Amino acid sequence: MNAPSFGERRYRTRLKYFSGWAELTALLDILFLSLLFFALTGNSVQVSGINVDLPQINTRTVAALERFVISLAPPPPGSDEGMSIYFREKRCRNIDELRQQLSQLHERSKRASVIIRADRSIPFDEVVKVMDAAKNAQLSCFIAVEVPGEAPSATYEK
Repeated sequence: MNAPSFGERRYRTRLKYFSGWAELTALLDILFLSLLFFALTGNSVQVSGINVDLPQINTRTVAALERFVISLAPPPPGSDEGMSIYFREKRCRNIDELRQQLSQLHERSKRASVIIRADRSIPFDEVVKVMDAAKNAQLSCFIAVEVPGEAPSATYEK
C-alpha cells in the first residue's frame, strides 16, 4: 500500500453534496409554533362582548398590570332596571355582589387592577360607586375610553 502524500486524504467520504433546495418543513414548523406561542402569550386586554359606547380622550397610556374588565351597560330598551354590571363576562345582580367578587380577586392577586368600561349614558355617580368598590378592595382602577379618529378595539352590532 502506498502511503498518502502530504495534504491528501487517507479516506474518501461517501457523502455527496446536495445541490437543491433545503428542506423547509422543519423551519416552517418552528416558525408557526413560535408565532402561535407569541400570539397566545401576548399581553392584551380582553374586551368583553357587552355593547358599551365609550367616551373619547386624546391621550394614550397603557398600564401593565393584571387586568380585569368591569362593564357598565345601559338597561335594555323598555326595561325598568337600572344599569347592568358585568364582571368577567358574568352579570352581577347589584353593587354588593361586585364588591364581594372584587375582594375575592384581591385575595388571589395582589397586582390585579380593574378597567371600567362604562357606557356614555351611565351617570357618573354610578361609575364612581364601582370605582369606590374597587378602591375598597385595594385594587387599581382605570376607566376605558376611545381615542378620536382610531378604530374601536372591538366591533359591536347595534
